[in-house]
Amino acid sequence: MSFPEKPNLIIQPEEIEALPGRTGFFDVATLPGFFPLEGIQMNVLSGARMMANWVRLEPGAVVPDHEHPHEQLGLVIEGEIDMTIDGETRRIGPGIAYVVPGGVRHSGSGGPAGCVVLDIFSPPRQDYLDQLDGEA
Repeated sequence: MSFPEKPNLIIQPEEIEALPGRTGFFDVATLPGFFPLEGIQMNVLSGARMMANWVRLEPGAVVPDHEHPHEQLGLVIEGEIDMTIDGETRRIGPGIAYVVPGGVRHSGSGGPAGCVVLDIFSPPRQDYLDQLDGEA
């Protein structure tokens, strides 16, 4: 698993279709992204009412304990993540999914080889869209 050296905080003209409400086909590798914390990369595709977020965690990288009002569904694509939801922690790998209702505390940390997780949010997270626009 490789991680880019620098964050991509600017939306390029060819990426504009990835903004909310757009219709089309998108190459995940070219989606706009940002680095919210050291060792964590997020690439986002958003519609008007749902958001897909590909999260790459380096080994041991931590998404701190937090909560948000958005409903979240997740699926581990590769590697492993130690995921804590409402106080219960499990190490999960490819093909394992999880649900985090809005308002429930959760966190995660990349396993020994890191991981790639696909998170789906409803409604879209404005804070992530702001990161893409360079507003946050």
